[in-house]
Amino acid sequence: NEDILYICYDNEAYQNTGIQRSSATPKGAWTTTTPAGKREGRKDVPLIVAVHRAAYVATASVAYPLDFVEKVRKAVSKRGFKYIHLHAPCPTGWRFHPSETIRVGRLAVECGAWVLFEIEGGVLRLTGRSAALLDPSKRRPVDEYLKLQGRFAHVFRPENSALLEQIRRDVDEYWNYIESILEKGGKIF
Repeated sequence: NEDILYICYDNEAYQNTGIQRSSATPKGAWTTTTPAGKREGRKDVPLIVAVHRAAYVATASVAYPLDFVEKVRKAVSKRGFKYIHLHAPCPTGWRFHPSETIRVGRLAVECGAWVLFEIEGGVLRLTGRSAALLDPSKRRPVDEYLKLQGRFAHVFRPENSALLEQIRRDVDEYWNYIESILEKGGKIF
């Protein structure tokens, strides 16, 4: 419980060393070490940190800078270990034009593939755009997000329809999990 703020800059792969798969790489994503797409889901590091009773845990996105800045301000006002997991699309590794970075980041949140939240005192609360997305009808289709990225081009081939459907289900299941936490008052621990 050292009094530090750790910001994890997450571009969902080991991008600087050749776009290799990491624990943060999402299911289905192409990398140089998973040319057919990663078969496992990504680790939920923010919740792993939270159950270790960190003073503050949050997720953020480069596409929502005001939300991120507010979370940094809140984190530095607290004593103990603080952790912010910052989602940062990578044009090179994700195979999209750099001018689309903010659009890709926003779609990650708007379709529910990246959830904005904070955990204080062991209680989870949705923040920013994610606060309005518990209802699945409010989320944009995950396909809109995936189609912008060359790393997911293969999931739209007919032979990979089961993988695409699993990615869609995984997003919904994660939201169901978040909803179950919120129904218990948001208590993580």
